[in-house]
Amino acid sequence: MKITINADAYAITSDLKVADIELLKKYDPDALKVKDEDGNEKFAVSYQEGKACIAPFGVTFGGVSRDGEGKATITGAIPSEAKTTDAAKNYIAEKIGGVIAYLRDLEESVPTAAEAVRENRQSIIDAIDVA
Repeated sequence: MKITINADAYAITSDLKVADIELLKKYDPDALKVKDEDGNEKFAVSYQEGKACIAPFGVTFGGVSRDGEGKATITGAIPSEAKTTDAAKNYIAEKIGGVIAYLRDLEESVPTAAEAVRENRQSIIDAIDVA
């Protein structure tokens, strides 16, 4: 995950790829969730173009990195009250502090889950005979 500040805006670029999020939303939505030991959902990630949101219970990414890697992004405004660099950094830390551990966990597990779905899907495709 990378966080940058440019003027009055911040950008969070996750290690998660939008293609992986979209694939898992369709084939294995539980892979996008963090659950407690009782199976209760504690946190989830999603993607919706142009509708980024950070909440205590989940993150919805709203953009895609422009570097060709397809990473999920969130762009937001830094409030005018945060007039210094330190104030801007503190604002961002407050905004994502409660979710960063969950995001890091999912950044590790989601690529593996997405690859498993791709392999399973490919095995189905390979098993289809065309007459």
